[in-house]
Amino acid sequence: MQTDSSTTFTQKTFPCPQCGASMIFTAKNATLTCEYCGSTTRFTPPALPIYEHDLDAALEKIEKRPRYDLKVPHQIKCPVCAAKFERKPNIRSMRCPYCDAPIVTNLDIFMPLAPESLLPFRIGEKKAKEIFTQWVGSLWFAPSELTRYTRSDTHFEGIYLPYWTYDAETITRYQGRRGEIRLRPARHTVIDDEGRLRTIETMEEEIEWWPVSGEVRLHFDDILIGATRTLPRKLADSLGPWDLEHLVPYDDKYLSGFESETYSVALEDGFDYAKSYMEYRITEAVRRDIGGDHQEIDWMRIYHRNKTFKYILLPVWTAHFRYRDKTYRFAINARTGTIKGERPYSKIKIFLAIFFALLLAATLFYFADTAESHPIIIRYFG
Repeated sequence: MQTDSSTTFTQKTFPCPQCGASMIFTAKNATLTCEYCGSTTRFTPPALPIYEHDLDAALEKIEKRPRYDLKVPHQIKCPVCAAKFERKPNIRSMRCPYCDAPIVTNLDIFMPLAPESLLPFRIGEKKAKEIFTQWVGSLWFAPSELTRYTRSDTHFEGIYLPYWTYDAETITRYQGRRGEIRLRPARHTVIDDEGRLRTIETMEEEIEWWPVSGEVRLHFDDILIGATRTLPRKLADSLGPWDLEHLVPYDDKYLSGFESETYSVALEDGFDYAKSYMEYRITEAVRRDIGGDHQEIDWMRIYHRNKTFKYILLPVWTAHFRYRDKTYRFAINARTGTIKGERPYSKIKIFLAIFFALLLAATLFYFADTAESHPIIIRYFG
């Protein structure tokens, strides 16, 4: 996508055809719903295929893309109340802080790439709060008063987060060694119960190593890499699995009422993360190919071919709560309800659990030792 000095930054809403108020996308019935009169409008996303794009061609195009001295706009003018406010970095859609109108911008015109597909919200805010409440109640060793804090201090925010998906075919050549366990007889001199030297024969294990070389081919499909810095990578990448087979073509209407981000992790950097994942899987495959009881890999050379990618948006409910002056963040997959996040621990509960575990172990050891020292003798009288 190219821009020039005439590029216009726009902000829009979706007015209700009945009363003119703003409409938002609702997860419950997958329609645009008026926030004022409640009327709904169904819409059909454009009938476009979900393409995989050539990664090398895209990186070359980005590198050669004309770079104009354009400043990405930071100020938003609300189309409803005309108030002006500052846009948060990388945020494409938001709500007006003055009239709460849902606003969608065309921020992507200033980016080398724009999303072409997304997964719409399936879980609404009410359901997300129920999932959170159940999660808090299921936490082991959580402080007893945590439920009270989270009930009163938790604000939920629906947001579309950017992700990259990568496909690749890999060819890996390697050299290593296969170790096979062999049993061999061995003699040892020991002292028996009566203090006499005795020679005993045992079977001992030894590893016999053989040089191995070979080639492993693997195909990787839809490796999902978070392109956001809003959530920690560990948290963003732990929300899967995602039903990517239900991706729909991008449409601004899906964003109405939610925040959405543009990517802050570059396409090339995302592929570096994907290669780390591939290398882990490839190493496992090489070890299986070497076989035997033990494996050692001297070197591997990995070649990536037919590399493709997609730029997609995925729906997440995010929130945080404060407990004893510390902030804890969590996120919910707005398709499946999977929840991951940070949580506090009760030191008292952990101490008591360890104490009672040690007490139980000591009790069992005492009775076992007593039983061994004072065996029960059963006499039969006939």
